[in-house]
Amino acid sequence: MFDRFLRQVESAPGATAVIETDGGRVVTREALLARAEELARELQARGLRARDLIAVQLPNSADFVAAVLAAAKLDLVLVPIDRDALPPEVMTVLGHFAVRSLIYRNGGTSISTRVVDGPPSIPAEARLIKLTSGSTGLPKGIVTSERNLMADCTSICASMDIRADDINFGAIPMSHSYGFSNLVMPLLMQGTQIVISNQYLPQSVIDLCNRYACTVVPLIPMVFEHLSALPDDFETARTFLSAGAPLPAATSRRFRERFGKPIHSFYGCSECGGITYDYRGGAVERGCVGAAMKNVSLSIESARLVVQSDSVALGYLHDVSSFHPFEPRTFVTDDLVEMVDGEVALAGRVSDLINTAGKKVNPREVEQVILQLDGVRQVKVFGSPAGARGDVVAAAVVASPDITREQVREHCASRLSAHKVPRIVKLIEQLPVDERGKIKRAALAHL
Repeated sequence: MFDRFLRQVESAPGATAVIETDGGRVVTREALLARAEELARELQARGLRARDLIAVQLPNSADFVAAVLAAAKLDLVLVPIDRDALPPEVMTVLGHFAVRSLIYRNGGTSISTRVVDGPPSIPAEARLIKLTSGSTGLPKGIVTSERNLMADCTSICASMDIRADDINFGAIPMSHSYGFSNLVMPLLMQGTQIVISNQYLPQSVIDLCNRYACTVVPLIPMVFEHLSALPDDFETARTFLSAGAPLPAATSRRFRERFGKPIHSFYGCSECGGITYDYRGGAVERGCVGAAMKNVSLSIESARLVVQSDSVALGYLHDVSSFHPFEPRTFVTDDLVEMVDGEVALAGRVSDLINTAGKKVNPREVEQVILQLDGVRQVKVFGSPAGARGDVVAAAVVASPDITREQVREHCASRLSAHKVPRIVKLIEQLPVDERGKIKRAALAHL
C-alpha cells in the first residue's frame, strides 16, 4: 500500500489527496506523504518495531490516512477504533490485543505507547485488524492482510466504476470497514481524492458535494431517507452507494423519484469485504442486494451464502494467544439467501432465527408481512425471552398514528402460522440505530 501511494506521489505530487471541509484545508499527495513519514519517525523514536500493533482513534482526517501510511511503511499492524468509542472501551481493546501504541485526538493528534509482553500470535502478513463484537462480551478481531485489502479495493473500484479522477465524499467513518474500503483504499491504490466530513446533516451533504464537485457519494440508509425531503439537488454526483445497514425499499424509491438517480446497494461483511453490488440500482425494490462483485464467486450451502475471493480475511483473533484461521479464500456467512435472476436475496440470518416452543421463526418473513400493512414504514422483528417456552416473537413497528397493535397482529394472523404471529407489538417513533444505521440490539431488548 505504501509503495502504491508513493508512486501516486511521484506521478503527481501536487495533486489533491484530501480536503478537510472543516476549515477547507487542502492536503496534497506530497503533503500527506510528508505527514505519514513524520508520524513514522515519531513511532520509531518511541520504540515501535515491525509487527507491533498500533491502534488509531481519529475522526475522518488527513491524519487518519497518514497514520495508515505510517503503519504500512513500518510494517505495523493497524487497529482502527471507532471515533466515538469511550475511554473504557478503548482501554479494553488495547489490553485485550496487546496493542503497543495509540494515535488519538487530544486537541491535535497525539501518540501514546504501552508496555506489552509481545505482539499477539497472528500471521506474519497481517496488516489490519477489524474489530467486531465477541460472544464473551470482549471484542474479537478480524485479521486482514495487505493482499486482502488491495484485492477488496480492486473489486470495489471495478464493480462500482470508482476512478482515479473521481472525488469521493467522505462522511462515513474511515475507522469502519465500509469507510476504510471505499474511502481510504481507493486514495492509496489509485489516487481517488476524498472530501472529508465528520457529520451527516443532510443539507450539509448536498452543500459539500456541490461545493467540491463530488462524483461518488457513499452514505448509509438513514441519511438517504432524510435527503429525499430536501429541496436542493446534487449537481455533480454520479454514483450513490448505500451500505452499513439494510436499505428500505421505500427509501430507495423516494430517493430515485426525488433526484432522478438510483441508490446502488453494496452488501459485504468485515470478514470478506465486498460481496454483492447493485449494478443497476434499485435492487432493494426488487427484493435483492445485487449480484456478485468483480473477482468474487458465490455459492449456497444449506441456505447459507459462501463467498470465495482474495478479499477473504485470514481469520479471527479472539485474544493475544488465540488465532483461528479461515479456510483460504473462503468464508461461510451467517446469511440465509436465495438467488433471484442472478441477484442475491437475503432471507435472514442463522443467528437471528427465533426459537419459540421448539419451532423456528425467520424474523425477515414476519417483517415482510408487516411491511405490507398500509401505514407501516419500518419494522424489526426479534425474539423476546419467555422462560421455558424459549422466545416469543416481538415486533417493533414504526407506523402512522392510526395503526394499532391489534391491526398488526390481525394482519399477521391472516397471513402467517400462529407461532409466527408477534405476541408483542411495540409502536415506536423510530428504530434505535447507531451512526451506521444498524439496529441497536441492546436497545431493542429494552423496548
